[in-house]
Amino acid sequence: MGRLALLALAAVLSGCAALQAQVTLVEGLRQFDAGEHDKSSATLQNAIGTGLGDKDRANAYKHLAFIHCSAGRERACRDEFRKALAADPATQLDAAEAGHPVWGPIFRSMSGASALSAGLKLYEDGEYAESAKNLQGAIDLGLPDKQRADAHKHLAFIHCSSNRERACRDEFRKALAVNPALELAPAEAGHPVWGPIFRSLKAGR
Repeated sequence: MGRLALLALAAVLSGCAALQAQVTLVEGLRQFDAGEHDKSSATLQNAIGTGLGDKDRANAYKHLAFIHCSAGRERACRDEFRKALAADPATQLDAAEAGHPVWGPIFRSMSGASALSAGLKLYEDGEYAESAKNLQGAIDLGLPDKQRADAHKHLAFIHCSSNRERACRDEFRKALAVNPALELAPAEAGHPVWGPIFRSLKAGR
């Protein structure tokens, strides 16, 4: 089989897998709405394993969290919410979901902080694009001032590392606006790119 034929076959198979994942997700959500939580849990896990886009994967994790919360498994509920926010930091609950007496408060208590934690871990792992997505998502979801400054600081590091000096400076300015007392750790301050940029902005305040 020629190279073009192989590529075409791969594209078809990839499309089939994506379609199957979508069909499985829809079935899992239908089972959830019908109150068939055990079946829904298995189907949603299968959909995740089959391959879903970020938003659909977050939706599957979110409903797995609902199932665990409904069964009184708070730790597992929080774990699934964390996975949802890692997949799509912009994940939100709709009005009916947010008003639920069990999982509504749990989600609100962890959403921004969880996205920040995921973003910082991804940064440490060198996954800068994914880290930036999570850090910005954490900011959008809402964080206390010091945590928001930390998110902006790490976004600045990411921009500086990619030679986006203007964006780096903008993020440092946002960090200092939120927390004027912000300082870099010794290892951070010694960085040859962002260290001098941060010091110049700090001195100019």
